[in-house]
Amino acid sequence: MTETVLVGLITATSALLGVLITQRYESKKRESEERRWYADYFLGRKVDALNNLYAALVDCYFTMHYYGSLPPFTLHEFKEKIAPKEESFVRAKVMASIYLDNKAEDIMFKALGAFKQASMAIWLSLPDEECPVNKNSYSEKIRNMDWDRFTKTYEEAISCLKDLLNPKVFQQVRKHE
Repeated sequence: MTETVLVGLITATSALLGVLITQRYESKKRESEERRWYADYFLGRKVDALNNLYAALVDCYFTMHYYGSLPPFTLHEFKEKIAPKEESFVRAKVMASIYLDNKAEDIMFKALGAFKQASMAIWLSLPDEECPVNKNSYSEKIRNMDWDRFTKTYEEAISCLKDLLNPKVFQQVRKHE
């Protein structure tokens, strides 16, 4: 009889141990899946924010570049064609700022500064009757578009965003495909 009790006790202990191991495994698996879901969710949001910033940067740059070469003729055209691009870039920059480290944030801030200077130069290039200020009260540095700074900061911002959107980990994965 003691043999039967011992076999029953070993069987029950084994079953209980099996259930505990299975529950522990399932718990770890569930935690891992939750972490993966959160990572996928937030990674998706990060990529979306950085893509939006990239699109706004490119759009703002090409608009400013075009109107820096061929200034608008009216204040209405300036407000309709140029000002919204700068606002879109600022909005996208703010939304993406949570995902930018200090270096990337500084690069985007410099690009914004260059865009603001370009926008101001374009605004001041409006015909006198369309520009509501005395243009001569602004220095030549403000009135003339700083093309070197404009282009350099844009290229630096593009390079930064390409690195953020195409990290080395993804590059390595593509090499192994």
